[in-house]
Amino acid sequence: MKKFLSFVVFLFSLVVFAPKAYAASEFATSYDVLYDVGEDGITSVTEKINLRNLTSEYYANQFKLNIDATQIYDIKAQDPSGPLIVASQQNDTLTSLNIKFNQQVAGIGKSLPWTLSFKSKDFAQNLGKVWEVRVPKVSSASTLESYNLILTVPQSFGEPSLISPTPRSQSTFGGKTFLTFDKDQLKSTGVSVTFGANQLFDFDLSYHLENNNLIPALTNIALPPDTAYQDVIYQRIEPKPLNVTLDDDGNYLAWYKLQRNQKLDVKVIGSAKLYAYSKVKNPTLNGDLRKKYTSSNKYWEKDNPQIILKLKEIFEEKNPTDTYAKAQLIYQYVVESLKYDPSRLKEDIERLGAVTVLNNPQSAVCMEFTDLFIALARAAGIPSRELNGYAYTSNPKLKPLSLSKDLLHSWPEYFDEKKGWVMIDPTWSNTTGGVDYFNKLDLNHFVFAVHGFSSLEPIPAGSYKYTNQNSSDIKVNLSNQDFLGHPQVDVQIDTAGPVFSGFPGIIRVQVTNTGNSFYPSSSLNLLASKLNILSGEGRFSGVIPAYGTAKFDFNIRTASMLDLYEDQLTLLIGDQKFTKDIVIKPFVSFQSAPFLTGVGIVLMVLIYSTVLGAHVYHKRIRKPKN
Repeated sequence: MKKFLSFVVFLFSLVVFAPKAYAASEFATSYDVLYDVGEDGITSVTEKINLRNLTSEYYANQFKLNIDATQIYDIKAQDPSGPLIVASQQNDTLTSLNIKFNQQVAGIGKSLPWTLSFKSKDFAQNLGKVWEVRVPKVSSASTLESYNLILTVPQSFGEPSLISPTPRSQSTFGGKTFLTFDKDQLKSTGVSVTFGANQLFDFDLSYHLENNNLIPALTNIALPPDTAYQDVIYQRIEPKPLNVTLDDDGNYLAWYKLQRNQKLDVKVIGSAKLYAYSKVKNPTLNGDLRKKYTSSNKYWEKDNPQIILKLKEIFEEKNPTDTYAKAQLIYQYVVESLKYDPSRLKEDIERLGAVTVLNNPQSAVCMEFTDLFIALARAAGIPSRELNGYAYTSNPKLKPLSLSKDLLHSWPEYFDEKKGWVMIDPTWSNTTGGVDYFNKLDLNHFVFAVHGFSSLEPIPAGSYKYTNQNSSDIKVNLSNQDFLGHPQVDVQIDTAGPVFSGFPGIIRVQVTNTGNSFYPSSSLNLLASKLNILSGEGRFSGVIPAYGTAKFDFNIRTASMLDLYEDQLTLLIGDQKFTKDIVIKPFVSFQSAPFLTGVGIVLMVLIYSTVLGAHVYHKRIRKPKN
């Protein structure tokens, strides 16, 4: 009598593998899959499956699939003898399908061709100016003989700005774009296609500052920065900060002075443009920064023996040599070893850090996915850092936000010598069943703060609250209104009083960015026709953020002590020119002559009196006795 096998294949977003308990290796499967995306984003999925028995000892009478999707409907299945019974059950982010065959697949070489179809809203999304289409990866199960995928999208979506991996073929017909992929391409990564070169967001952020000290305090807030993948403009910052400076990680810090026991509400309104590709050409990272971005830090315990041992295990068989290969192996380990734990969102989240989550892999949220990647990457000598910010998601179950109270998310980036800083998201790759967020991130990750030198500072927008305050302070909306940044500098040249010939002096230059976006580092030269300006050329302004001010001192000197003339200072910054007229006077000038003459007479009298007194005293002590 033949042994009975209820053949079960778990399909994670169309990912196929079979548990050994069911001897699935005794069956071979082949797939021809079509993802047909409609104008409305609804995707019709059709799978033509062939199940072949490799043994005479087992037979299959049902098929089970677990699909990483939350919105599946119109589920149908049939074989040559007619419709099949399909039972569906939803469990968190998984939809389980159980298909009962009309006949047993019994006997060696026996095959059953059958078809499964369904629709879903989870695979294609319209986000502002961008359409995103994602197909998760296919498992590397030995029973999978072939897997051919055709992805079709409407040509109205536009030309794809990003396709990963590169399709086997690409063509257009009947108003559709056709992309084809095979099993080898989908074993290690899913399909990711983006239509649209950039994404636009409008933001309205509130910061609540409080000084509980008995003395005034100087404090700062982190404004959304410009990065390699985003531009930011500020329409309004109220109240206006004392200054906006740039820290070593590229964060914009707006400074305020608070009196004792003072509370201050700061409102920041602006827009951001996110790009599919890095704006930085020929990226470099100097030795000092590389050392900082590979050092140990709180939550990034890269020198811990457990981290070092785990890294050795990750690299042991593959033996990667370049940064990309090393980072990819670390990323895959983090995605596959950690499990996202949504229950932690119901309480105040305590950050675990890399070592703790390594020992508790079932209790991870986005911070732990990020911390573990950074610690392992730094242990491997790969510069890496953390990004905090807003991540747009239309399905929080598949793409969760770990700090949901203020819609904050955390993800890492690493430095590649060829590509520069590369953003990745192991959390979302884990929760979406293997969607590729390593080779290219989407256009929905908006950075609020960069953590590289420190794992804790600066804190991002949404975290500046009064004591016991729970209200949300982040409003971010998709936008269709494009913008251009307009940096504008205002220059003040201060001579700090009259310039006297023969004496060293200082010219103070203050450059203020009154525009809505950062002013790039530009050449800064101070010139004059007669006045000698020391080190007046060959300087640079550095990046000046919007609302920021930079100050520069230039040393000056005249040719002689008797110079008397008018001159004009000319400051060249970038392609702009600013001038200021000055007058150089000798120290003994007409205006000061009477005063100086009087002082000279008094000095002469004092000197004469002193000398005369000394002479009389000398004569007295030498007078002979009678």
